[in-house]
Amino acid sequence: MIAADFSDKVLQLLASVAETDEVFANLDLPLYECQVLDSMRTVQLILMVEEEFGIKVSPAEFERETWQTPRKIIADLRHRMSM
Repeated sequence: MIAADFSDKVLQLLASVAETDEVFANLDLPLYECQVLDSMRTVQLILMVEEEFGIKVSPAEFERETWQTPRKIIADLRHRMSM
């Protein structure tokens, strides 16, 4: 999978869960501070990521700081794919 395609797909999933296209325009958008993500939407996103990419993110190992922005989510998921 090409890196740009992966990033685009992650952003599409995030936009779908967050119900906003703002995540495409601002990769440094503070998702929790702006209430774009909350705990329920985060769980929904985790499930969609697992279904789409086969990347398992356990709620027990999830750290909100790691997913503060779209850019950080993409970086974390890339890291998890390489493990």
